[in-house]
Amino acid sequence: MIIKKFQAKNEAEALALAKKELGSEVTMIHSRNVKPKGFFSFLKKMQVEITVAKEEEMDRPEVQAKSAIAEVNRARKKAEEKAGKPQNRIDLVADDDVMSEQLLSELKDSRGKEVRPGKAEDHTEKNEKLMEEKLDNIQNLLEQKLSKQADEDRLRERRDQEEAGKQDAERREMLDFCRLLHRTLLDNEVTETNANELVDEIRQNYASGMTMEHMLSFVYQKIILKFGKPVRIAPSEKCAKVVFFIGPTGVGKTTTLAKVASRFRLMENKQVALFTTDTYRISATDQLKTYANILGVPFHVIYEAKELVEQYERYKDYDYILVDTAGHSHKNEEQKKDMMSFLEALPEEVPTERHLVLSATTKYKDLLAIADAYKEMTDYRLIFTKLDETRECGNLLNLRLYTGEPISYVTNGQNVPDDIEVFNPQSVARSLLTDQG
Repeated sequence: MIIKKFQAKNEAEALALAKKELGSEVTMIHSRNVKPKGFFSFLKKMQVEITVAKEEEMDRPEVQAKSAIAEVNRARKKAEEKAGKPQNRIDLVADDDVMSEQLLSELKDSRGKEVRPGKAEDHTEKNEKLMEEKLDNIQNLLEQKLSKQADEDRLRERRDQEEAGKQDAERREMLDFCRLLHRTLLDNEVTETNANELVDEIRQNYASGMTMEHMLSFVYQKIILKFGKPVRIAPSEKCAKVVFFIGPTGVGKTTTLAKVASRFRLMENKQVALFTTDTYRISATDQLKTYANILGVPFHVIYEAKELVEQYERYKDYDYILVDTAGHSHKNEEQKKDMMSFLEALPEEVPTERHLVLSATTKYKDLLAIADAYKEMTDYRLIFTKLDETRECGNLLNLRLYTGEPISYVTNGQNVPDDIEVFNPQSVARSLLTDQG
């Protein structure tokens, strides 16, 4: 007996599927509505499930009887051979048309009960009922399991939706932060390119669960890394270090040099000599001479490049020789040549540094032109002045990234020697992330 289940939209289609697979001689023994299986099953329509049966050849009573007769013959033969008795037996041949009632009456099952075709039919019916009960039990178990699975799927789907909603909220918060960061950087005069780069780094490194505090800390550290460590002026171990202060007019080169000299002389007790090559402005020369007298350090005006070499020999045992230079337009080629003659006058073994002094209030486009003009002459470090005259410090980051040169000092007033300090990237980074409105 073959018992099998089929599902379709309705009973007719399910029965057609059964006949297609098992043949036309099938009997429908059960029909019921069932829920679809799998993901999103709640969106699908109910289906009809039928249970069909098909009687196989071995399930027919006469076939079962013939099989039983053959089995008895084999058992008798085996028993007689074992006992050594002559084979006085009846060979029962399973014939489809002839079945002896006498032989059938001799057949007994293993418990001594008679086996008849009618009994075979009862046995088949009982098997069918048992099979149906088992199928129903399995079906119930499957339904329970599928129902549990469906509940778990719905719960998982709900959790996924909640998680997706949470991620969407976090992403919106991240985008809001990026927009706020971008606007704040632009308000602090960071260029569009540099602001976009910082915002992109936030987006690329964003991880689920990051709070605004984490993102703010991340961009704060990024800005500090982009500034790099400040490079302050340090003495040479061999001989006097010559430090040139270069830059355009009006940025505060002379005052900045005086502040540096005061710190070295008064706070670090270093030996310092002051030179100036600025013979164009008498006021600048007098100003520096006044500072030298106050500090009690040597002062000399240098008119030609060879004088710089001669005066260096006099003070080469000092710690520092600080040289003020004439400010000039970055467009004036003649003044550039004069500047180069002083910058290249000293022998290569003499330790030298050049510090390009720039005002934080200068427009960014002009800063680029100045930086490019001096880059054609020499390498340099950056000093920014007049931070007290502006609220926006974006140009410090812009020029640091543009030139790749380190920042050494910043000044924030006219007082000598107080209003100067070694560049502090943390302080400027905080300023760039502060709304100046």
